[in-house]
Amino acid sequence: MTPDEFIAWLGPVAQRVCRKYGLPASVCIAQGALESGWGRYTIGEYNLFGRKAVAGDKSITITTQEYINGEWVTINDEFKDYASLDEAVEDWCVLMTEEPAYADALAIWQETHDIEQFVCTMGRIYATDPEYADKVLATIRANDLTCYDEQAA
Repeated sequence: MTPDEFIAWLGPVAQRVCRKYGLPASVCIAQGALESGWGRYTIGEYNLFGRKAVAGDKSITITTQEYINGEWVTINDEFKDYASLDEAVEDWCVLMTEEPAYADALAIWQETHDIEQFVCTMGRIYATDPEYADKVLATIRANDLTCYDEQAA
């Protein structure tokens, strides 16, 4: 998929599902784009977000890169295998709203609707890449993804 095709595919679903949770769809779309290489490296059919599996999840084993102790390391890990795009986006929303590790990021979003603060706070937890938040924000800006947030704010 091209970036435009990816956004056209994910954007409406992200906007609809994120709206239910009061979350910014732009962040969901940008993370999906980054994590999946604009849909080229989706885990299974719908795991765009690199969401790892926990006990009881339907999963797929994937070789991946993690940034550990200042260097990139290749490991095998279990990732969630979703039945639909809606299910994947819903899981992202549940993660952002119910996982205690993201409570500070969620509070920032709910109090300020400041995308940059939300992403910078969330990014430190979500990914091991120290430049992750900057990449998410650059993707949002380059693709004018905040237009998907109008209903969430």
